[in-house]
Amino acid sequence: MTQPQPGEQLVGAYLRVVEGCDLVTYNQRSMEQGDQTELDVLGVKSTPEGQRVLACEVVTHLDGQLYSGTPSTDEWAAYGNASYQYSLERISEKFERVVDYLDVVFDDLSLAEIQLWSPYVSEGHQTAGLTEVVERTERDHEPGVRLVINDEYTDRIEELRDAASASSKDYSETGFRYLQILEGMR
Repeated sequence: MTQPQPGEQLVGAYLRVVEGCDLVTYNQRSMEQGDQTELDVLGVKSTPEGQRVLACEVVTHLDGQLYSGTPSTDEWAAYGNASYQYSLERISEKFERVVDYLDVVFDDLSLAEIQLWSPYVSEGHQTAGLTEVVERTERDHEPGVRLVINDEYTDRIEELRDAASASSKDYSETGFRYLQILEGMR
C-alpha cells in the first residue's frame, strides 16, 4: 500500500475526527486481478440505520485544474477545453469504478456516499461539468455523490482546524496531528 498523500491525510482526519468514522483507510485497491480500482480514502461509520460508507476521491491540485490530458471521446465537449473534458471523463470513470468496488465490498449502499474533495476547482465549465457527472452517477447508481470543493472544502478544513486547536487527543491520523501541532504553537 502506498503512503497517503497530504490531501488524503486531511480528508481521512476529517472523516475520523469530525464525521466520527469507526474505520478510515487509505488507498484501498480492488482484489480483482487486472482491476486497477483505487479508492483514495474510505470511511465507515456504524449508525443505528446501518453502515454509513464514505468513499472519497481526493484531488489536491492548487491551480484550479483537476487533471491534464486529452479526452478519449467528445462526450464532455460542452464543458470547455480538452483538459476540462479530460478531467470530467476521468472523474466520471473513477466514480464508476468506485461504485463497482463498493458493490463488491458492501452489502448495502443505501447510506453510501461518494465524495470528491478538492481545494480549488475552476468555476464555470469545470464546476458545471462536475454537476453533470454527479447527476449521471446518482441517476445510474445507488450511492449519492457530494462535491466537497472550493468553499465547502475550506469550511470542512476550518472545522478540522478548530477541532485540532481544541483537542490534544491522539486519533492516529497524521493529517490531524500536523494540524494539532500547528494550532497549538505558542
